[in-house]
Amino acid sequence: MNSEKYTLQKIVRLILLSLYDKTGKPETEELQKWQKEHKNNQHFYQKISSPSYLEQGLQEYSQYDSRHAWEQMKLQIQNRKKRFIRRLLPYAAIVILLISTVILTRFQYPAKSPEPQITTTKLIRPGSSKAQLILSDGQQIELEAGNGRLCRPIEGENFLNDGKLLDYRQQPFTKENVTLHTLRTPRGGEYQLVLSDGTRIWMNADSELVYPEHFTGPRRKVELKGEAYFEVAQNTECPFHVVVGDMEVKVLGTSFNISAYPNAKRQTTLAEGSVTVHWQQQEMLIRPGQQVTESNEGLQVKQVNVANYTGWKDRRFIYENQNLGEVLKELERWYDVEIITADQTIGTLHLTANLPKYENIDKVLNIIEYAACVKFEIKNRKIIIRRD
Repeated sequence: MNSEKYTLQKIVRLILLSLYDKTGKPETEELQKWQKEHKNNQHFYQKISSPSYLEQGLQEYSQYDSRHAWEQMKLQIQNRKKRFIRRLLPYAAIVILLISTVILTRFQYPAKSPEPQITTTKLIRPGSSKAQLILSDGQQIELEAGNGRLCRPIEGENFLNDGKLLDYRQQPFTKENVTLHTLRTPRGGEYQLVLSDGTRIWMNADSELVYPEHFTGPRRKVELKGEAYFEVAQNTECPFHVVVGDMEVKVLGTSFNISAYPNAKRQTTLAEGSVTVHWQQQEMLIRPGQQVTESNEGLQVKQVNVANYTGWKDRRFIYENQNLGEVLKELERWYDVEIITADQTIGTLHLTANLPKYENIDKVLNIIEYAACVKFEIKNRKIIIRRD
């Protein structure tokens, strides 16, 4: 049997299907033939299928991810090791398989110059901290590292800025009337904001927040377009409200994510505390680990893995059986590119992966190619995706 039939991408796909018990009869037979082709193949498959090997791979992978997340993983290993390994496969199996399969091919197959998977003319770098602040008088201030105006005092205004964080705490408020500020992040941008009450907000790319420079009255209200993660300072006497079009989220002190991009269903995902979502005369209270989404039938609540919806603020894009069309939209916003699908059915594919947010896009696309069996072609800032 010709070994060229089994490309690196195809081997990864067959093993992933096997690990998830998703192989049909054709895939099972093909995987068995591949194992019989060379003794190293069978040895490799037995090794990658071992829970102990997966755990070791996760330990190595965790060094690349956050230390806090790994501490949580180790606790789950001690309590439910077998179930943990199976549940964590979506986040680590792809990484382990890619690394291990590369090692396998190095000693099994003859060395030859690899053909590039992705054609590119220019590196497309990840987004960065940048935003535009619009004051009540219409004045626009570009907030970006390296901008000479970053820390220059503005007469009559009450905030500090360091190129990544805009902070309104502990500043003297000399104005009698409360004025509204608007913070906009462009495609390829992100920013952090601390409001006058101590509420911290992470703004994702292509988003906008309207807020008062300081709060007065019986409630704290902001308006959001796009996506943001909130850690609301607790004040039981003055609830915090996030207005998203005709929808409103009410909280007292909690952590949650709101996604409200145009032409997409609005979602509120709760990490800590509790929130109440109001929409079309419907009111829904959700608890940690729950997500409420608008639908034609009204508000729908379901249990979710919160990290899948908040990982973006912690340097990761985490997907678990996520619609590939939605993944591509997120990459478009973060890398400020246009992604064109050569086949409309590509958007209906699903992806499970844990992607590094601050890598150049070619490295991220390589992982998606292996995981979703697609191919990318980069032409300047346009990316064409085809089925493999």
